[in-house]
Amino acid sequence: RAYQRRLAARLKSPASRARALVAVRSWLRWVAREGFIDRDLSNGITLPKLEQRLPKPIDPDELARLLAALPFGTPLEKRDKALVQFLISTGCRISEALALDRTDFPRTGNRLIVTGKGSKQRAVYLTTDARAALEDYLGMREDASMAMFINYDRSIADDRNRRLTSAGARFIVRRLRRQLGAWSFKSPHVARHTAATTLLEVTGGDVRLVQEVLGHANLNTLQGYTKIVDSRKQEAYRLYQQFLDEKKKATT
Repeated sequence: RAYQRRLAARLKSPASRARALVAVRSWLRWVAREGFIDRDLSNGITLPKLEQRLPKPIDPDELARLLAALPFGTPLEKRDKALVQFLISTGCRISEALALDRTDFPRTGNRLIVTGKGSKQRAVYLTTDARAALEDYLGMREDASMAMFINYDRSIADDRNRRLTSAGARFIVRRLRRQLGAWSFKSPHVARHTAATTLLEVTGGDVRLVQEVLGHANLNTLQGYTKIVDSRKQEAYRLYQQFLDEKKKATT
């Protein structure tokens, strides 16, 4: 208890305290398991409650401007546009997107299979714009790499080593963010938040469907998204009421 009080005085962030206490708890379990102490003391450590941070999707208006402004004149720009459109369309984790091969792109239709956490496979779907961007990008490729998304670094001599990395994808997003002024687009994962929130809105809050699309094992993971959708609905109804009030005044 005294240690926890000292920790609270030193570390103001509940998340930092929780990480430190988890390490201590793991150590106590280990020393008990190895017989260095008579009983397991880890149960006496309580973790601080962490405030749930709501995901921050791209604002719908900003998203529309971003997608409309994506350049596509060069091979590199075509790749960037295809990647962004793919992430926004499918809500895939960046690791899932970068693991795809060119052969995973559907010859017909808009359905393809990705492999998520725990090697679980699921179907995701491309919007018309996402499919068109991928067709444009893949159609002009002349390299021998199997990867769907590649690195155009000229120092890479072997095409087999051209698969785009997560660090490379984050660099692309940061560059597009500055170039296009899409300030909400802070990382590839923001596209996943955006897809989840948008799907919840257009489906009237179909949590089960969004769970399947995103590959979440636990419905509780989607609570943050539903709170965002609810706040947007509340704002929409506030504006709706404001509109009705103005009309009422105009008729009196």
